[in-house]
Amino acid sequence: MSDVKVKKSNQWPNYAAVWRWHFFAGLFCIPFVIVLSVTGTIYLFKPQIEAWQERGYDQRSREHRVEHQVVQPVFDQVTAALVHESGSKFAAVEVAAEPDQATRVIVQRGGERVRVYVDPSTNEVLGSAIESERLIAVVRKIHGELLLGKRGSYLVELAASWTIVMVITGMVLWMPKQARPAGVLYPRWSATGKTFWKDMHSVGGFWVSGLILFLIATGLPWSTYWGDYFKTMRSVTGTAVVKQDWDGGHAEHEMDGKHDEHREHGEHAGHGENAEHQQHANGAKPKPSGGPSWRTPVPDLDSYDLTLVNNAAAHASQLDWLPPVLVKPPTDGSTVWTIASDTPNRPHRQTMRWDAASQVMVDHETFAMRHWVDRVVGQGIALHEGQRFGLANQLIALTATVGLVMLSSTGIILWWRRRDQLGHSNRGLSPPASKANSQPREFSRKRFAILAIVTSALAIYLPLFGLSLAAVLMVDRVAMRFLFD
Repeated sequence: MSDVKVKKSNQWPNYAAVWRWHFFAGLFCIPFVIVLSVTGTIYLFKPQIEAWQERGYDQRSREHRVEHQVVQPVFDQVTAALVHESGSKFAAVEVAAEPDQATRVIVQRGGERVRVYVDPSTNEVLGSAIESERLIAVVRKIHGELLLGKRGSYLVELAASWTIVMVITGMVLWMPKQARPAGVLYPRWSATGKTFWKDMHSVGGFWVSGLILFLIATGLPWSTYWGDYFKTMRSVTGTAVVKQDWDGGHAEHEMDGKHDEHREHGEHAGHGENAEHQQHANGAKPKPSGGPSWRTPVPDLDSYDLTLVNNAAAHASQLDWLPPVLVKPPTDGSTVWTIASDTPNRPHRQTMRWDAASQVMVDHETFAMRHWVDRVVGQGIALHEGQRFGLANQLIALTATVGLVMLSSTGIILWWRRRDQLGHSNRGLSPPASKANSQPREFSRKRFAILAIVTSALAIYLPLFGLSLAAVLMVDRVAMRFLFD
């Protein structure tokens, strides 16, 4: 190791501080980033995965349709599902997206939702699956809360917040002093060793940073702490609605133990009760919003006429709505059924209340009728899930998740190589010095101004991050100076 003395910088935060923030943000985030990237990648292809999982049921249904050339009434199919799941209650039936596919009947058995596959030609039950145990439901649970409930949601939110710091500090470190494309806009392919890995890390980070920040921003509405913060801000600004079309905040996570299996089919369906009570208490007229809520209690079979499901399903099948289209029974003892498109392409979601006895539409709500805040969030969620514009959307989101794994991997490689070069006593924790004189690099005031403004805005926008940032800055200023100086 060199014996050259390193001159201290009186400026704080200096290059070394920014480098440390980038390093320690990565140290904390990388395990979570890898888990979230892998589970997020799987979830991106939810439609294809579920179609592959259910292909056997649809194939058998197709074969029976050719043999029998008849379709049984929906009432009979629902009854077959209820008989198969003894003691269950009817929750919904999914309108067939294709003529020959098996009918999906959703029932509630005890505290869990069960999906029953029924052959529409013979009323034979082809199989069933507990919603919360399906692959995509488990992946979503890991992605949202690491199977740790509310505590896991806090960890995911913190990791997402510090990933933003990692990206921003990385961009500050990346900004070149001189305009040169090699090593800035594209890697120096002929380089080897440290230079090659540094280019892969910094240049790759530059190209995917925007996508990463967008994914994080559009994922925040589902979080616990920020979800509550968002609801509070909507209440203060008068933009709160009765029901929002996604999960977020403490209320949803407190209900996870009882209702998590309800959510997977009605993806991110909102809770809304607290907002509704608050608006009534303030004398404000609640504004309707949101699609089908799977937190609505499932009615008892004797509280409505189940045979009317035939009329409701027949009308739903004539609607040119994106699947899945769900038909749900009335919860108030009336003859008004709910027909809802629960498509993951949220701007195409719509809900209709249909009087199945008189066959008259009672109410119809489209995405365009929702509050502008809900429309913005809905657009963001659809893009986040890769469902807004088909395969292209999935591939763009895939670029971000693969980029996150690549940045994590190259960051580890860079640290490990520096660790070996500088010796085990250093552990590769000190920032790199300039090649010219082995002195620590310095930043211009302009760079620090940009960093300070962006970080301050984030601390206000993300309160949980702001609290953790205050603690980190205190430690960095008071304690880390003794370790690194």
